[in-house]
Amino acid sequence: MSYDLKLKEIANKVLNGDQINQDDAKFILVFPDVYIEKLFEYATIIREKFRGKKIDFCAIINAKSGLCPEDCKFCSQSTRWRTNVQKYTLLPVDEVVVKAKEAYRMGATKFGIVTSGRGPTDKEIEIICEMVREIRKQVPGISPDATLGELTEKQAQKLKDAGVDHSNHNIETSPRYFEKICTTHSYQDRLRTINIIKGAGIELCCGCIFGMGESIEDRVQIAFELKKIDPKIIPLNFLNPRPGTPFEILPLMSPYEAAKCIAMMRFVHPTKQIKVAGGREVVFGKRQDWVLKAGADDLMVGNYLTTPGQDYKKDWELAISAGLELPEHISDNYNYSTNNNKNISAYE
Repeated sequence: MSYDLKLKEIANKVLNGDQINQDDAKFILVFPDVYIEKLFEYATIIREKFRGKKIDFCAIINAKSGLCPEDCKFCSQSTRWRTNVQKYTLLPVDEVVVKAKEAYRMGATKFGIVTSGRGPTDKEIEIICEMVREIRKQVPGISPDATLGELTEKQAQKLKDAGVDHSNHNIETSPRYFEKICTTHSYQDRLRTINIIKGAGIELCCGCIFGMGESIEDRVQIAFELKKIDPKIIPLNFLNPRPGTPFEILPLMSPYEAAKCIAMMRFVHPTKQIKVAGGREVVFGKRQDWVLKAGADDLMVGNYLTTPGQDYKKDWELAISAGLELPEHISDNYNYSTNNNKNISAYE
C-alpha cells in the first residue's frame, strides 16, 4: 500500500470516530518528509472536524525562578547545573497582576502562574491564591492557571477555591525514558500530582517535551499514556538545549520531525486542545506555520520561563494565515484586511 493510501486509511479511522493504534501512530512519525504537505492536509481536516476553526492563546509568568533542587536534565532552573538563569523568590502579587493584564492584551485567554521547585510551601500557596483572586477581580477576561510542581490535596483544593481553572503538570516523556531525564522524582510522582489536580476538580493541562533523546517508540508511548490520563489540554514542547544543562549537547529537532510529532498527537487526540509552547520558534524557525498545519489549535504567546518568545502579533498573523479565528477580545479590535492591530485598551 502506498504512503498516501495508508495515511488516508488512518485518517479515515479518526474521522469516523475510531481510535488509531500504536502502529498507526508510528507510521505518522516516520512518514516521508517529502510528503509532509499530505500529512498536514489530513491533520487540518481532523482538527477542523473535532475542534472547529478557533485558536486559543495562553501566556505564563515565571513567578519564582531558579532555586530548584531537582535534577531534570533539560531545565536551566536546577541548582545542580551551572546556568545563568535568574534566581528569585515568589514575585509580589501586584507584579503578577500587571503581567496578567499584559497577557490579555497579547491575546491570551489563560494566564499561567509558574513556580520553580519540587512543590510550593503552604505559605506560597496562600500568596498564589491571592494572586489568583486579584487576577479574577482585575482581569476578568483571562483565566488564572497554576503550574506549581507537586501539590498536596489540601493545596489543590485551596487553589480550586481561589479560582484556578487549569493546572499544568506534564509527564515530560514516556515512563520508560523518564529516569533518563530525572532521578530526584519519578514518573509515578508525577502521576500522583496529576491525580490530585483532577481530584480537586481542576482542569488538567498535561503534555511533554519532545527532542530529549527519546525514541520513536517513546513518542508513541507518550501519546497513548496521555490517552489514559485524559487531560483537557495537551501542551507540546520541543527541547531548546540550555547552556549549562546536561542536555545542552543535544541537537535541535528538525521542523519535519517536530511537525510529525504534532500531527501524530492530533491523530491520537482528535478532540483535545493541543498547545504548542516551548521551543517552537527555534525548532520551526521560518516554518512556524507548520505548527498549525500539523493540527495544533493553541499557542503560547510572549516569553517562556527562561527563554524569549516572539512578538505576539506574529502569532496572530500565523493564526489568520491558517484560517483560524482569533479569540473574541482580539478579533473585536483587529483589522483583518490590513493586518494592523488596533490598540486593545482594556486593562491598560
